[in-house]
Amino acid sequence: MMNPIAIIQSIAALVIIGLSLPLMMGKIKRNHWYGIRIPEAFRSEERWLEINQYGGRLMLWWGIVIAIAAGIGIMLPKEYWMIYAFSAVAIIFVGLGIIITHILRYAAKTKRT
Repeated sequence: MMNPIAIIQSIAALVIIGLSLPLMMGKIKRNHWYGIRIPEAFRSEERWLEINQYGGRLMLWWGIVIAIAAGIGIMLPKEYWMIYAFSAVAIIFVGLGIIITHILRYAAKTKRT
């Protein structure tokens, strides 16, 4: 039997990577549903694309880290699954916090008046 948390984490990694790619490529126009929706991003279409491309790159790396962790989790023996489950949650939430912090700092640092 494979680690169910690792399988869920693999799916999450694929979703995050899949969502990051259109942002990185500048394919997503300003909207209220999908993208990095912070006030600075809504200042102009140019800012939207700039901030979303930056955020998309961070999300891609975050998705890769989650995928690597999932690969490790799939190989773990059953006695380590509980420890892995807590680690998996930490990777997701700590990674999300880091991404949000970096996006907000980037938006503030590159803000145009």
